[in-house]
Amino acid sequence: MVSNETVHHEDHVGGNSPSVLFFIFCCFGFGALMRQAMKFIPVRLAYTVVLLLIGVIFGLISNQVPELDIYTTMVDADPHLIMHVFLPVLIFESAFALDYHTFKKTSAQVLLLAVPGLALSSLLTCIMAQYLFDYNWGWNIGMLFGSLMSATDPVAVVAILREVGASKKLSIVIEGESLLNDGAAIVLFNIFLILSTTTAGLSGGEIVVYFLRVAIGGPAFGLLMAIFAIFCLSQVFNDVYVELTVTLVATYATFYIGEALLGVSGVLAVVVLGIAMSSMRTSISPEVEDFIHRFWEALAYFANTLIFILVGVVISKKAIQLIFGMDWFYMIALYLGLNVIRGTVVLLLSPILRRLGYGMTWQEGLVLTWGGLRGAVGLALGLLVMEDEGLDLQKVRVKVLIHISGIVFLTLLINATTIPYLLKTLGMNDITTAKRMAMASAIRHLEELRYKTLNMLKTDRFLADSDWELVEKSCGIDPPYKTSKEEAELEQSMKIRPKSICPDCNAQLPLQPTPKELRDMTNEAILRYLKAEKLSYWRQFEQGMVSQEAVRKLQGYTEVASDKSGQFVDLDEIKSSWEVPKSLIKLRKVIVRIIENKPVCSACGGCLQGFFKIVTSKVVSYIIFVIIAMDMVNWILSLISERYNMWYDNRIIFRSINAAFVGIYIVEFICKVITQSAGYFKVIWQVLCFVIVIHGISDVAVEFSLPPSSTYTQEVVLVFIVFRFIRVLRFFELIFPLLLKFVDYQMTASISNGYDVGRGFVAGEEEVRKLIDRMVDNTDCATYLKQNCDTGKLDVIRCLGILQKENPQIALSVKTRQAARSVLNSLRDGVQKLLEDGVLQESETEKLNHKIEAKMKKLLQLPTTIPVPPPDRMLNNVTWLEDDQETIDFIKARSQLINYNHDEALVKEGDASDGIYIIVSGLVRFSRSKKNKNNDKTEDKVMDFMSTGSIIGEMGLLTHGNRMASVVCETAVQALFISSADMEEAFRTFADTEPSLEKRLWKVCASRLAVGVLLEQPSYQGFTREKVKLRLESAYVVPGEDFSINSKMADVVLIHGHAQNAFTKENYHGPCYIPWTCLKLEFKFDQVSKPIMLVIPSETDDQLHLAPTHRRQSYHPEYFNGSKNEEKLCLKHAAQHRQDIDPKKKSVTFKSKNKVGVLENDEVIMNGNIPNKRTNRSLAATTVVEDDENVNKLENILTPEQEEEAEINKANDLAKDIAEFNRRLDQRAKETEARHGKSSGGSHVVTIEKEHTTQTSSTPNAQKPQNATSNNGKTHTAQSSPFLEDNHKTPLVPIESNKSPETGSATDDAPKFVSVVSHKHSNKNKKNK
Repeated sequence: MVSNETVHHEDHVGGNSPSVLFFIFCCFGFGALMRQAMKFIPVRLAYTVVLLLIGVIFGLISNQVPELDIYTTMVDADPHLIMHVFLPVLIFESAFALDYHTFKKTSAQVLLLAVPGLALSSLLTCIMAQYLFDYNWGWNIGMLFGSLMSATDPVAVVAILREVGASKKLSIVIEGESLLNDGAAIVLFNIFLILSTTTAGLSGGEIVVYFLRVAIGGPAFGLLMAIFAIFCLSQVFNDVYVELTVTLVATYATFYIGEALLGVSGVLAVVVLGIAMSSMRTSISPEVEDFIHRFWEALAYFANTLIFILVGVVISKKAIQLIFGMDWFYMIALYLGLNVIRGTVVLLLSPILRRLGYGMTWQEGLVLTWGGLRGAVGLALGLLVMEDEGLDLQKVRVKVLIHISGIVFLTLLINATTIPYLLKTLGMNDITTAKRMAMASAIRHLEELRYKTLNMLKTDRFLADSDWELVEKSCGIDPPYKTSKEEAELEQSMKIRPKSICPDCNAQLPLQPTPKELRDMTNEAILRYLKAEKLSYWRQFEQGMVSQEAVRKLQGYTEVASDKSGQFVDLDEIKSSWEVPKSLIKLRKVIVRIIENKPVCSACGGCLQGFFKIVTSKVVSYIIFVIIAMDMVNWILSLISERYNMWYDNRIIFRSINAAFVGIYIVEFICKVITQSAGYFKVIWQVLCFVIVIHGISDVAVEFSLPPSSTYTQEVVLVFIVFRFIRVLRFFELIFPLLLKFVDYQMTASISNGYDVGRGFVAGEEEVRKLIDRMVDNTDCATYLKQNCDTGKLDVIRCLGILQKENPQIALSVKTRQAARSVLNSLRDGVQKLLEDGVLQESETEKLNHKIEAKMKKLLQLPTTIPVPPPDRMLNNVTWLEDDQETIDFIKARSQLINYNHDEALVKEGDASDGIYIIVSGLVRFSRSKKNKNNDKTEDKVMDFMSTGSIIGEMGLLTHGNRMASVVCETAVQALFISSADMEEAFRTFADTEPSLEKRLWKVCASRLAVGVLLEQPSYQGFTREKVKLRLESAYVVPGEDFSINSKMADVVLIHGHAQNAFTKENYHGPCYIPWTCLKLEFKFDQVSKPIMLVIPSETDDQLHLAPTHRRQSYHPEYFNGSKNEEKLCLKHAAQHRQDIDPKKKSVTFKSKNKVGVLENDEVIMNGNIPNKRTNRSLAATTVVEDDENVNKLENILTPEQEEEAEINKANDLAKDIAEFNRRLDQRAKETEARHGKSSGGSHVVTIEKEHTTQTSSTPNAQKPQNATSNNGKTHTAQSSPFLEDNHKTPLVPIESNKSPETGSATDDAPKFVSVVSHKHSNKNKKNK
């Protein structure tokens, strides 16, 4: 009858699949609704508890409303469906999300609770069932019941522990125990289910074999699948769909193959799969890793939502109606007994638990006891019992189902709901003083950021009239750890202590924490410091700056340090990362000794010497190896003929062939002994040949001398045949050179990974140091952290410099890879920015990203060593030389390659600058003298270390100042030295280049100094150093003179010298940031060097498609105008023109008709019959190229007619603006006529002459004012001005000219007008008038 009902239900389920789907998605909808509603419920309930209640209520309603039964048919599905669909997702997500280091540290505790603890709990539950229930169960049924009752589900408890901020270690123990506990419970359940349902049963040996096969085979298979999955992931780069598919397929394939095909524990296999992939998460592309975690979290959320609603429906549909009489009492007693049993197990194991892993306190043991919830696994096993017809329906199947359903309901409703109150009672969710102070420091930082942001937005023209009082109220953030009672306690603790009173004047001193408080604050700050380091390392991995192996080691070091209170990352572990394993060193020595041991001829010359060369030649050696390969084929056939009768008649053939091969070996042996004599036995391969010959002779003798029919003969012959495998060992003579290369590669890779580790550690220290002031509020604690950070960073930098000195090829490979990846990261960010700005479409973005990511993937295959270039190639990498071969040759001819010994000083602090040094190899130490506050003695403080490629003395050369620090060789150093005199000569020689060599050097130094200045500004918050440097590529250098700041300048930095605000007289000393409120600067000049400014153009002018393609352009604020030439071309040729630009091309000259011109990058300079009025200068063509097509293009780009037409248009616009002055001009003309006694010929109207009106420019290439001659022979300067932009503010002053505007002839009565741009020009014009 049960079977028929089951079949009916299955058909029913299958026939109403739309209803089932509707039920599933309604569950998801109710889950989302409840998740949102729970935020407004004052009582804290676990999400799974609410879902369980919803399921129970819906099941009860469906019992009363038959129309709803169609939506609950899913509860009648096969229980294996729950196991195979939901369990893999829940188990893998939980295992994959585990912190691997913490789990590894607590694994002994987890295993103790999951295996012996489960067995003990099952036994005690079985005993309780025997004496509590009157169901007359046997021991097999009792253990079956105990095993399914012991399977725990920590979802609700772990969620609450994470929410209240309880111990992460305790959460890992509870979650890890549940993962292994479920697998072990299922194994025990299957064993006792077989014992309970079969009459024959299982023997003790069969039970042990089955347990070992399932419990050990499952993890082994899971590990094998993890290795395969990790290998597949490592072959994919940044493909989210492929990598996601690999994890999904691996999870379900592992569970299904393990359970259905191999007969091992699929649960344990998936647990090991998830943990192994968690430990090797770097095999997943960093750009994809977060998405995969989110995907699995979403799957687990959906699975938990559906399964707990289903549990509630199952309880109300199948269990409640089966409960009668004493079953209610048994259920309550069972609930209490299970809690007592779990507490007893934890108590019995506590002496061991306290000594394993992180230990365990009694409070944690109590939470572990109360957190032993039952959930989906136990209920699924109960449903399996209900469906098993081999068990009694009324006494076993029904009772097991109702009891497991009741325990699941009670533990979720009572234990999960009360766990927060238990944590609060035990004081496990209290916030320490150190955490409160760290939170207060973070809140203070946010308040400062809010204040700066408000001030910035108040100047915005669109937001200036906002209700700022309401904005401030809306943006206030209350401290999350602050309550009324806690606030009072905090105020009480902040009172001035008696020891904080000055004994001399009784003044109150700032609050000084007690030693315990300072220790707690320091430990908390160190933990946050280590966490920041760990995040920094992962960001570097995401950016491709460190390798997979390096980030795993670095994060492992931080996790080990976080296990110990007040412990930083161990620098010895960092240094050991690039140490080559001793086993590899010893193996290499053995291999080298064997390879280098070559045979030597015993004779010095003659025929014997020639015969020796023939015998030991490569040709003869390869022939021998071919013979050995053929011999191996005969060896295999001989083995087959001895074991199988069908080949028995061919034995004599194989033995004869073997004898022939042995003869060849004997001949080889004799020939080599003749040529080498006793030296033959000094080579290991020849000793092996001698052994092969001895064995071959014995083998042949045995085969042909012993009687063939004897069994003893067959066994002896078989043994000799088996030992022929020693002939294969001769192939190691070919393999050993390859093995040596492999060992060398492993040693090189080890050093390369170590260098990567050190480089990542230094970058992490530099990044985290900037966050220390936000981590801790105490000055002493912050100083301690900064000192430790600086000390560790300098120590590792020093070791890396020494490592680079010893292994320059490896260091060069690592640096090359990082540099290339940085460029590719910038390109990828640029593509994304173009997509966000709407410049590119998604399809175009995908194509560009595909090409960039292909380059990134190719970088992973970069060789671990790159040959070091010669020293003179260093000059090609110097930024301010710009690959200018002429300048490089000039510097190279005057540079000196100097070798320095260890501890020898390159420069000394306070000495005059004598030149610059370029480090070719080695490591130097920068130090500055500093007085000790305690004894007033001068001590040298190490500031930094520099190695290959670094340049020393650039700023000293430019500013003509003294050395600011001493530079001492930490190792033997080789450096290129260029004296100051040679550099000054280079400055003069290349002063006419654009930009000049001195400007280029200033630009490099200015950008380097400006990075630190800009990072301190609010507008650059969140920028990385690389992003700021990229922004500075568009900056240009301006020498110190009267300097006005306009809207085209986003930021201005005073690099060197002194300046003051022309209006407020506020002083600035370089290097410093010039605030936006400063509109004009006045400079203070000295006799040594002039002030230097660095100007960063505004973002409106700094578009990506107008970014400078050649460094020369970045020194001109109007370099953006260069793209206007393309406007003269058609779309086709303009695009082709942009693609064909060669940034290294200096000039292209042409000649056609009566025009001669030179095209220099983005500007056209023409001379001959047609002058260039844009530059007002001409150049002679040095090379003539006949190209009419290019000439036509250039003529279209720049023609005098078009320039003249543009100027006439401007003049006409200007004439319209000044028409209002005509009446006054007529009157002034009449006064002039009366004064000079001449007639002006009528009224005069203002006209604008192109010859007298010149547009000014703020660039260094602005045109000079033209001259106008008055009637008295004096010259007047006609200065154009911003009047052309704002003609309502600049007055006009008439000047007299002797040239008629209409005819161009000389007249005396035609007044002309110019705009006055300053008081000086105005006074000068009035005086001339």
